[in-house]
Amino acid sequence: MDRPLRLPQQDRADFETELGRALAGPQVRAALRDGGDDGRGAERLRRSARENAEFVLAAAAPEYERYATMRADADAVSRLPVDAPGGGRVSGLWGVLGVIVPIIAGAAAAIFLVLGYVFGLAEDLEVLGDALVAAGWIAAGVAAVSLLVGGLGLLGAASREREAEAAEGNGGAGEVARARDDWRLALAERGLVPYLVSQANALPGQQRR
Repeated sequence: MDRPLRLPQQDRADFETELGRALAGPQVRAALRDGGDDGRGAERLRRSARENAEFVLAAAAPEYERYATMRADADAVSRLPVDAPGGGRVSGLWGVLGVIVPIIAGAAAAIFLVLGYVFGLAEDLEVLGDALVAAGWIAAGVAAVSLLVGGLGLLGAASREREAEAAEGNGGAGEVARARDDWRLALAERGLVPYLVSQANALPGQQRR
């Protein structure tokens, strides 16, 4: 009976995949032919590799340790709360410009315009009314401009933040993927293939050259 591999579930599938490729590879097939394979040699080699997986895995231990460490770090980072004080300050400034300033300027514009038109009805206060109306329209212009600029700034800041997060996530995932590929390559070249070839040469019925 095959002994279960002492690997996380996600790594067992990689081991089995590389084992299957190694068994189908030219080196192992040639060793089986030279050893007088009776048709069941590949399955015997498969069981042997599984039963001695710890020995096979030891050949690629440095690569696996690096891969496992990077994967654990990436998982830990992905669970951390997002904390970007710099981006928060930038977004806060755009928020002030795009939300608070338009509200204040708009309220001031409404007050100035109402008072200006009311005072403009009285001859004695006509000059003051005109000044208030002018101030009201200026405040309305400030509200409109700040709303437009602030809104565009918020959209741009949000877009840059999403791009930065995506780039960071893709970069981390790429490093982990490369470490995984390095481990699988080392597992095949230094672990599985040499072991399987040596076991194929030792199979019963081996023909001496």
